Amino acid sequence: MPETKPEIRRQSSVAGISAEIVAIVVLFGCIYYASSVVITLIFSILITSVLEPGADFLERMRLPRWLSSLIMVLLMLTVGYLAVYGIYDRALDFINNAPKLTAKLRQLTAHLQVTAQNFQQSTRTIIPPSAESNLPTVRLERESPWEQFLLRGMGSAYAFVVTVMFVPFLVFFMLNSKDRLWAATLNLFPCEKREQAKRVIHSIGIMLRQFALGNLLVALIMAVPICLVFSTLHLQYALVLGLLAACLSLIPYIGVALALVPPLMVALLQYDSVNPFLILAATVAAAHFIAVNFLTPKLVGHRLNLNALVVTIAMMFWAWLWGGFGLILAVPMTAAIKAVCDNVERLKPFGAWMGEG
Repeated sequence: MPETKPEIRRQSSVAGISAEIVAIVVLFGCIYYASSVVITLIFSILITSVLEPGADFLERMRLPRWLSSLIMVLLMLTVGYLAVYGIYDRALDFINNAPKLTAKLRQLTAHLQVTAQNFQQSTRTIIPPSAESNLPTVRLERESPWEQFLLRGMGSAYAFVVTVMFVPFLVFFMLNSKDRLWAATLNLFPCEKREQAKRVIHSIGIMLRQFALGNLLVALIMAVPICLVFSTLHLQYALVLGLLAACLSLIPYIGVALALVPPLMVALLQYDSVNPFLILAATVAAAHFIAVNFLTPKLVGHRLNLNALVVTIAMMFWAWLWGGFGLILAVPMTAAIKAVCDNVERLKPFGAWMGEG
């Protein structure tokens, strides 16, 4: 008996869904196993979106496109070199003072151990030995080193350095071949889908530029009061630590904790009283609070339009997949996915769920 049209449609629908599931699995497999290539491409696209207005401006000034692209790439490398040059001496000095910091941390650890032992002895008077012996044993396993977490997407420091060397070349080629790449990308889609693809790519480009420039502006605004307070306290490397704290605090949720680590570690080498530590912590926390509640929503948030639940899930997923690089790229990657959902008719409910309302 021949199959009816509803059955044929149902079978084709199931086959289409299965093909989509297989494509998603293959995509995430490629993202995981080729993480170093994917991360490099994403960073290159992000940098290109920031430098593109400058290259377009130079091209309108009658400069050839290749020269405009080269100037912007050289400007990027100059800024990067100045940043590394400014940090290198401070980092080297901090490494030389590492034994003093280790001694301070040992003293603090010993003090905490004594406090814990005193607390344990006091609890024995409350919990009888028989009851204490029946308590479940908790075993703590050693966690992965921070280096493994930070370089999970790249594999090793050597792979990271080698991969980063490709970024300037990729950015130059993307800037120089923008028009050709734009036309070639649109040609990958059927004729009836090209206008929709054009809207999606355009919205993603604007979002990435807004995200990068907005966060850069927020970090610079935050760095001003932080650096002033650090300088008033005569904290060593006040300028570098202030900029570093401002940049780290941009990471959602855990940023304020990460931003406190470098200045507090340096403060351990300088101060013996508690007051400077409290002032440092209060300054970074206050700047983070102002940035999260006022600056970021005004300068970045209206373009991203992601709700807190989606951001949290995205950070957990991309950090698990790519480690430290996943934390940095979680928000723009998720915002790009939302931009696709907002411009594809059958995915609009997902885009609405990811939005703030």
